[in-house]
Amino acid sequence: MDKLSNSSHFLDIGGLDSLRAKAQKDDQAALKEVAQQFEGIFVQMLMKSMRDANAVFESDSPMNSQYTKFYEQMHDQQMSVNLSDKGMLGLADLMVQQLSPETSAMTPASVLRGNIPNTSGVNMMSPSLDQLTMAKRAEPRANHVIDDVVSGKVLPSQASNKGFESREAFITALYPHAQEAAKAIGTTPEVLIAQSALETGWGQKMIRRADGEPSNNLFNIKADRRWQGDKAGVSTLEFEQGVAVKQRADFRVYEDFKQSFDDFVSFIKEGPRYQEAVKQAANPERFIKGLQDAGYATDPKYADKVMKVLQSVTKDIKAAVSEVTP
Repeated sequence: MDKLSNSSHFLDIGGLDSLRAKAQKDDQAALKEVAQQFEGIFVQMLMKSMRDANAVFESDSPMNSQYTKFYEQMHDQQMSVNLSDKGMLGLADLMVQQLSPETSAMTPASVLRGNIPNTSGVNMMSPSLDQLTMAKRAEPRANHVIDDVVSGKVLPSQASNKGFESREAFITALYPHAQEAAKAIGTTPEVLIAQSALETGWGQKMIRRADGEPSNNLFNIKADRRWQGDKAGVSTLEFEQGVAVKQRADFRVYEDFKQSFDDFVSFIKEGPRYQEAVKQAANPERFIKGLQDAGYATDPKYADKVMKVLQSVTKDIKAAVSEVTP
């Protein structure tokens, strides 16, 4: 009886009020249930459309009466409730993933770059921290030691169409450029590595041009009217008033990673709205939070995600240095 009562929320006002009250107390706990109710409504609309399409064949049927239609409607409503409760379409699960990017394996990294309206973006499905940890354990240690990079003994590697073999390879290739960029901005190279890792999924989700070549755009800066170079048009999920919306935009294409870091430095230091963030660059957390507040990213969890990746980057560098320290 409780199951029938709970599953009929979208059919009565009292049920909707109860669900609304539950959401106000704990929105995450009610999210799955709300998504199921929405899926039930969607299924019922589909079935109603099917009935309407067959209405022309019912005019001569001896079973066509108001009582038959009444029972058909009851049947369709109950069937929509059962289908949504079992998740037959999977629509509810997709909604939960979209509305909970911090716990979902599919995380839309939504970005807003340049002085242009928030009407487009790039498809950035970054792996979760758990996935990155599992991937790290499954990967062999990189041949290049990060300590050699920090000391300047190793030169940055060139871009590869296949991406980076590991997180260590990603850090090894970008650390020298991150050092120069961090010095120009007044922050730490680790936070820039973490930011680029989040934006590109550790180099595995980097934006690509139409011919499949990598754009070398490590910070997903959009190609606004000021940009005179090559562009790469891609689709993404942007956050608008807390809701992820699929859009399309052009992004800048660079010759190499160094040009990407140099352009990022110019973009931040010359952008009027990022000046408050630059003033706090010595503190990585305040710097990233300042970028988010200035509109660098539309993802409300952007700063938190960068700081979580920063912790991982710092641990990787310390571990590599400890391995070569006698």
